[in-house]
Order: sequence, then structure tokens, then C-alpha cells
Amino acid sequence: MINTIPYSTAFVTGIISGTTQCTIACAPFISTYIMGSREGVLDGIKSFTAFTVGRVFMYAVIGLVSGYIGTTFVGMEKNLPYLSLIFGFILISIGLLMLIRPVSTNCNQSKGKIELFGFISRRVAFNPTTHLFVMGMAFAAIPCPPMAGILVYSLKMPSVISSSILMSLFGIGTAFSPLIVISALSGWFSRKIKTEVPQYKMMFQRISGIILMFLGVSSAVF
Repeated sequence: MINTIPYSTAFVTGIISGTTQCTIACAPFISTYIMGSREGVLDGIKSFTAFTVGRVFMYAVIGLVSGYIGTTFVGMEKNLPYLSLIFGFILISIGLLMLIRPVSTNCNQSKGKIELFGFISRRVAFNPTTHLFVMGMAFAAIPCPPMAGILVYSLKMPSVISSSILMSLFGIGTAFSPLIVISALSGWFSRKIKTEVPQYKMMFQRISGIILMFLGVSSAVF
């Protein structure tokens, strides 16, 4: 008979974490990004979904790795400063893209280069869904106390797959968070401003990009 207690514990722990410290930690980053690049309540919810999917995906990968290499993975907490640096670099990179987008999309190149740049631009470089997915992965890679507890427990699971499922359930639990409301409100506020003063739309995006870069530097340094 399958013991479901570890799975339910991971899920409930995820909910508790999502409604408390995860919201506090994630809200400044995701709300800044949404207000700079998205418009409307629906866009805000879509942004939250992309961010959450990125987190759950990374938790599942972490579960696979921890189940495969065991206690060695848990002993890697000394590398936490490097993870913070990587996370800060990702935020700074996304902030820079928010700054240069109007310039890059209007650059004069040959038709072939424009088509290639357009594909990369839409799918990767300037795709909000991609940005939010990567941000979600980056957040998940930095362990918080609840996640560390579930990670340690995952080492006791009977298989690599069960470890991954355990971590995934923790990630899904974090989706039950006030962050979805914050994301929706950020989208609403963004649309309101950009509708009333559309001439400042790009300036507002650039300001959000600068704030995101500042948050990235703060994360890397502190």
C-alpha cells in the first residue's frame, strides 16, 4: 500500500509556504515585471501561471537530482551564494531586455536577419512568458526553509520518481498563494496607467526594467 502521508505533507507545506514567505519574497519581482510588460487582469493571471509552472518544473528537476545523487545534493547548500548570483544575473538580464526592446525591434537589418531576429525576439528574448518561466525556475533553485525540509524528506523516498513527485507537490502547493491576486492587480494597474497615458507606455516599461535590475543587484549582493 502506498503511503500518501509524505505527499500530502509536501502539498500542505507548499500551501503554507505559498501563503506566507513565498508571497513576500516573490511579490516585488513579479509585480514589477507585470506592471512593466503586461496589461490587464488576465495578463496578470497568465503571468502568475507561467511563473508558477517554472517553479514547479524546477522543483520536479530538483527532486529528480536529489533522488539520484542522494545526500550529496543536500550538502550543496554552501553553493547558495552562487545561486543568488545566478538569480540576480537573470533579473538584471531581463531588466536590460525591457530597456532595449524598443531599440532592438526597430533596428535596420537585412530581411533574413530581421526574420531570424523576429523569431528569437518573439519566442525567447522578449517573450514575457519565457521571462516569467525562467524567473520561476530561478526562484525555485534558491532553497527556503520549508523547501529544504521537503528536500531532505525526499531523500527517504523509495525512488527517483517519487522524490520528484514529492517536490512537485510542494511546488503545486505554493500556487495557492495571494500572489495570484497581486499579479492580477498588477496587470489591472498596468493597463489603467497605459490606457490613460499611452504616450508614457514605453517609459513605464523602462522604469520597471530599471527597478528589476536594481532588485537583481540587491539579490546578488545581499
